[in-house]
Amino acid sequence: MELLVKTNRGEVEALTDYDCTVRETSENEKSLDVTVTKTSWNDHSFELIENENIFVCDGEEYVIKKTTPATANDTIKISASAIYKPLIDLADNYVYSKSGKKKKMTIDDMVAIALEGSGYSFDISPEGLTSTFELEDFGDGFSNDLLRDILDKYKAEYAFSGKKVVIAKELGRDTDYQIRHKFNSRDEQTEVDTSSLKTYIRGFGKQNEKTKTYAVELEYTSPLAEIYGIKHAAPIRDDAYTDKNADELELRLQEELTDTIEMSLTLTYTELKHFGVQDIRKGDYVWCMIDPFGINKRIKVVGVERYSDPNKSPVFTFGKLKRDVKSVLKNFRKTEKRVSKLFDASGKVKGNIVGSGIRVGADSNFDDGYDPTTIPKYGPATAVSDGLLTSNDYQKIQSIVVGPDGKPQVDMASATKAGLMSSNDYVKLSKIGVSSSGPTINLNKLESDLTALTARVAALEEK
Repeated sequence: MELLVKTNRGEVEALTDYDCTVRETSENEKSLDVTVTKTSWNDHSFELIENENIFVCDGEEYVIKKTTPATANDTIKISASAIYKPLIDLADNYVYSKSGKKKKMTIDDMVAIALEGSGYSFDISPEGLTSTFELEDFGDGFSNDLLRDILDKYKAEYAFSGKKVVIAKELGRDTDYQIRHKFNSRDEQTEVDTSSLKTYIRGFGKQNEKTKTYAVELEYTSPLAEIYGIKHAAPIRDDAYTDKNADELELRLQEELTDTIEMSLTLTYTELKHFGVQDIRKGDYVWCMIDPFGINKRIKVVGVERYSDPNKSPVFTFGKLKRDVKSVLKNFRKTEKRVSKLFDASGKVKGNIVGSGIRVGADSNFDDGYDPTTIPKYGPATAVSDGLLTSNDYQKIQSIVVGPDGKPQVDMASATKAGLMSSNDYVKLSKIGVSSSGPTINLNKLESDLTALTARVAALEEK
């Protein structure tokens, strides 16, 4: 990516020693993140990186809105965030005029008001955009908000070509490019989203001011209500519907009810140059063949993230994949049929189902005070860590010596080491001298004799 910086005065300088990322999102936002390290090669342009100046990346202009300078070793590094200039231009332009009293307006009428005073022209492809809307006082707002309101009404898309807003039902190209798992794709990730899922909606047509009744009142329940229950969507109230066009209201109810389960896909795309570089852009349709997710269909690219680092592959985000309601119901009923075989009418597990093959997992429920999933699993103990034994008990057991007969052996005591007796008792006994050839000495009798002799000596001393 070539990166320049341009001042509001028109000065333009080239930048070096930078790293940048271009992001385009599904919300039609486009931004640029830049990190530049100040060097002797770019000191002439580094000082121009200021808020409200402009980055020019591959010929497209981005207005700098955030800057974060920081020290980096012996120099300075600055991180900056910039927004695509046409988006800023429309966000800064306010339209003060209004369309006036209630009347039918075409998309051309509305866009002309939305871009008034912005300096931007427009080019509209009419295919699929010929409907008219009955509006009153359209205008009085920022150009970007008015434009988004128009696009929401027509379910259309827009892009910029210089100072021109290009609008069409769809702007993307229908390509034959293929993205395949393990071929030119990696890091695939899907996200299933049911946050906006609704299964029931009501519609009200023109109301009689006197009776307060409606010319037509309809409701629609999605087949998915069988699985997820009734989830109310906001009702449709529109005086345009009467008993004469009630069928149109019925179709609108089905169209506006968000009764689908959506899945988005994000992946890192590796271009294979020897097969020809594939120029994939936001809005393009490409074939995605991601076997692990069972995806094999044409999908629209709604987000792109590209890098100045040639070694980093771009990351693509694809449009929502809607799960087919019929297949969802089919899988649900299949599961329901299997589960019904497990339980009787009272909700208890059938006796013939519980057999030797039953398995208890971490998600099982047990009565209070009994939960086998909490039974701890111990390993063997060591001298420094507890296990089936404490480490202290392990050391004690290790000190036991077993003889050939299988019985524990205990060392003899000494003056410095305990054994069959304590070392203190050993020292006391060692002081008793006994001849091996002498008579047997009765210690009990010896004690009584010594006591008697002591008494006799004491009596003699008193005389």
